[in-house]
Amino acid sequence: MKTGVIFCVDDEKIVLNSLKTELKNAFGNKYIIETAESGVEALEAIHNLLDLNYEIQVVIADYAMPVMKGDEFLTKIHEQSPHALNILLTGQATVEGVANSINYAGLYRYISKPWHTDDLVLTVKQALKSYQQDNQLKIQNEELIELSTSLEQKVKLRTRELNNKNKLLLEKQLEITTQNKELEKYRNNLENLVKERTLELSEAKDKAEESDRLKSEFLATMSHELRTPLNAIIGLSDLIEGDSSMEEILEYVQIINKSGDHLLKLINDLFKISSIESGKEKVIMKDVDLTNFLDEIHKSMEIYQKDLGKQHLGFNLTVPEEYKKLIIYTDELKLKHIIVNLLKNAVKFSETGTINYGFKICEKEDKTRITFFVSDNGIGIDKSHQDLIFNGFTQVNGSFNRLHEGVGIGLTIAKKLVSLLDGIIWVDSTLGEGSTFFFSLPLKNITRDIFIGSYKDDDRTLKKIQN
Repeated sequence: MKTGVIFCVDDEKIVLNSLKTELKNAFGNKYIIETAESGVEALEAIHNLLDLNYEIQVVIADYAMPVMKGDEFLTKIHEQSPHALNILLTGQATVEGVANSINYAGLYRYISKPWHTDDLVLTVKQALKSYQQDNQLKIQNEELIELSTSLEQKVKLRTRELNNKNKLLLEKQLEITTQNKELEKYRNNLENLVKERTLELSEAKDKAEESDRLKSEFLATMSHELRTPLNAIIGLSDLIEGDSSMEEILEYVQIINKSGDHLLKLINDLFKISSIESGKEKVIMKDVDLTNFLDEIHKSMEIYQKDLGKQHLGFNLTVPEEYKKLIIYTDELKLKHIIVNLLKNAVKFSETGTINYGFKICEKEDKTRITFFVSDNGIGIDKSHQDLIFNGFTQVNGSFNRLHEGVGIGLTIAKKLVSLLDGIIWVDSTLGEGSTFFFSLPLKNITRDIFIGSYKDDDRTLKKIQN
């Protein structure tokens, strides 16, 4: 049986001594504890140990070492001794360094400096246990492969014998077998045709029922949304013609104006979705100063908050400092329509908490994209319903939404506009806790260099963009 080795690499002698002492106290003489002060020295030592038939089970390496950093060293170790479990020990590792260690060095764990002895010992114990389990599985797999090979040979031999004995019988039954196969094929074909036809009819039935349901729901919603402001306009117009004071008349006029605006918005939304679906919606690209653009939206949303009587809601716009002067090339009106729609929904469905919105520059699949987000602490959306909210004229909870104006096409329009801008939109939500809507667009014709910023660990909203 080979002797196991735990190898520690760090450019600080005091750290190596501390590692060796703690591991020696924990494991005694059961394992050999070897150390080296650089990656180059460690590679040579490990090579010699392997030649002497020692088994490198665990390697603990510092990241910030001269000449050869920890991730590069662990990658070379992984190539030389792929079964060894690698642990990165540092307080200075970059995200790229850790990612390289995971992708190319089979990184087992990451321990921050300064470490706690109990954490170090527990991590190494788990690594050794995992190594032993993997080794045992390897032995068992080799035994199973050998057994399988033997069984296959016996089965082949026995099959050959049976084939020879049954050859005469098979020849006599060949004609009957051929006929049976043809009959079976014909029967299976008929069954498949029946299944396909049944499935088509079932799908057609489901689509027809769903279409009727959506049509009824849409008509009921439209009836409500049209009647409410129309009744207000007609009723208040009659009151104005009666004996009303000037103050009352002014109040009535304000309500009539709001009702008219609501009707206009409803009709505009219907025209917008009709224009998009008919392919008549044009994309007009131009340079947009993003900071000024978002500031204007912020001011308009403060007015919207006031109109709904929700000034108590927090309303925060987040613009990364390095992008204060960012100019993007996009369709300004469509981008504004999308963001305002998401913000109005956040205000409408929130009674307490804070609404956060902004953007982050991300790099995905070697392409630079800008990802906008709108986060709230509102009612949230159940996981099973999150795909439905982007469907036209669909509402997750019709009875609840009757407390809020709208016919359920705002998010549908937003999704279609995002698609026109070559983007994607999605939601991350928990029922009763709130929702975060994201949409990501490609950056085109940027007028300044883009710095891909890192995400802050304490920023819950922006971290979601990574997912």
